[in-house]
Amino acid sequence: MSMDDLALLRRQLEEERAARKKAEDLLEETVRELTLANQLLQRYLDAVPCIVVALDTRACIAMINRAGCALLGQPESALLGQPWFEHCLPQPSGKSVLLPCFLQLVSGEGQAQEALSEYPVVDADGQQRLMAWHTGMLTDAAGVIVGTLSSGEEISERKLAEAAIAESRNLLLKVIDTVPARVFWKDTDLRFLGCNRRFAEDAGMPSPDDLIGKDDYQMVWAEQADHYRADDREVMAAGAPRLFFEEQQTTASGETVWLRTSKIPLINDDNETFGVLGVYEDITECRRIEADNRIHLAELTALNGMLIEAQNQMLRSVKMASVGRLAAGVANEIDKPFAFINSNLEALKGHVADLLSVLEAYEKAEPALAGQVAFLAAIEQAKEKAHLAFMQHDILNLISESLDGVQRAKTAVETLKEFSRVDTAEWQLANLEKGLESTLNIVWNEIKDKAKIKKDYAGIPDIECLAPQLNQVFLNLVINAAQAIDERGVIILRTGFDEHEVWVEVGDTGKGIEPEDMDKIFDPFFTTKATGKGSGLGLSLADNIVRRHGGRLDTRSKPGKGSVFRVTLPRNRLLNKEGF
Repeated sequence: MSMDDLALLRRQLEEERAARKKAEDLLEETVRELTLANQLLQRYLDAVPCIVVALDTRACIAMINRAGCALLGQPESALLGQPWFEHCLPQPSGKSVLLPCFLQLVSGEGQAQEALSEYPVVDADGQQRLMAWHTGMLTDAAGVIVGTLSSGEEISERKLAEAAIAESRNLLLKVIDTVPARVFWKDTDLRFLGCNRRFAEDAGMPSPDDLIGKDDYQMVWAEQADHYRADDREVMAAGAPRLFFEEQQTTASGETVWLRTSKIPLINDDNETFGVLGVYEDITECRRIEADNRIHLAELTALNGMLIEAQNQMLRSVKMASVGRLAAGVANEIDKPFAFINSNLEALKGHVADLLSVLEAYEKAEPALAGQVAFLAAIEQAKEKAHLAFMQHDILNLISESLDGVQRAKTAVETLKEFSRVDTAEWQLANLEKGLESTLNIVWNEIKDKAKIKKDYAGIPDIECLAPQLNQVFLNLVINAAQAIDERGVIILRTGFDEHEVWVEVGDTGKGIEPEDMDKIFDPFFTTKATGKGSGLGLSLADNIVRRHGGRLDTRSKPGKGSVFRVTLPRNRLLNKEGF
């Protein structure tokens, strides 16, 4: 080899060495730049708040950012190279369902958005975290798929919130559907946003959803649409509700009904009106009832006075019954004390008579004490101090008067017991004349200043009856007779009987009854007395009691001359068809 060839070879070696050194420096610079770029990319990925993970074509983790490690609760070193669908997803769905989809995706047969959208991962505590995924394909310079890059955002709380909102919305719709009133709401263009089922039924729609987007012109009440919409605009413009006003509506059947409506503006948090809410109820039946009530109002007004009088009569009857029970109780309580007081007074009267006879014997012995001046003086002084002469005359009178008072009180007690007879709950034999006398004793204070009593008793036989009820009849008739007398008159009590019946008459010399009123005197609430003086129930009740006894109550009257009421009763109630 010549020197020239050797020199040429040396130059070539130097050039190759220089070129190699330059290439090595360039490679080192490129590696340094790639390392810096990779570190920068990693910092960028770690700054992303959601999980970012790169998978190779075998579905193993090639890269994962810090958020992904934190979410899964594992360090990067424990995750890199791990099979993603087996290590980080719930099983068996991760391996059996999602992995085949991934392999189909990287083979180029699937689309990322369709194959992978939402699926959960499992953290270090075994808790599933639902994620929403966005997946892109990784390719080399030749466009060959080398893996996938996915970003995932946890949506567990959002899903729970969405479920809670959906549940709350469904509950609200159920509540609105349960409300008996009709409910609807519209937007600012007055198109329906929703309603409850009752409103949809009024509109003739099968479902509330069928109304959404429609307006009143498309409803069965189109002829009232202008009126409804004017109200809606007024409420939204004023920003204030309009409550409980009445209006008409045409139903799906073509009928016109009356509504009681309230409308309220819908206002958001920014104080902006975004629609109107309406609530109404069908008051057609209520208006019909009100119309019927107006028809009956005059009748009720007319009856009101009579009802008040009836109430007063009932109160008086209750009071009388209570007084009767009280009187019977008091009579029973004081009957025995009267008996032993009377007995004691009779015994006392005998004892006092004996003492007075002894005293008289002592007085006859006074002459034998003529020589005992001091002793006689003491006796005279004691006799004067005791008013012995007056006491001897008055003491028996006092006892006699006391016995007479006891007897009179006992008679009054017997009268009260006879009139009240609250212990008589069954049919028993009773004397009507005795009951009539008891009645007179009870009402005597009320009639003594107005009428003189004339009696014409025939000694009628006892009959089986409910004596307290008949006493009430006699009481009503006697009081009516007294009230028929303006100033001073006569009340005539007469009795009689034959082989089948007995009767009791109560007559008066009062003002009598007009002929046109004779057919109405036994009607409930009918009265010829001034307002506040009678209820119109006394004769009606008396007539009912007599009828229950199988008898009859008759009357005859002449205006200005007086009236006579006759109570006729069967002597044997069992033989009378109307008896109990």
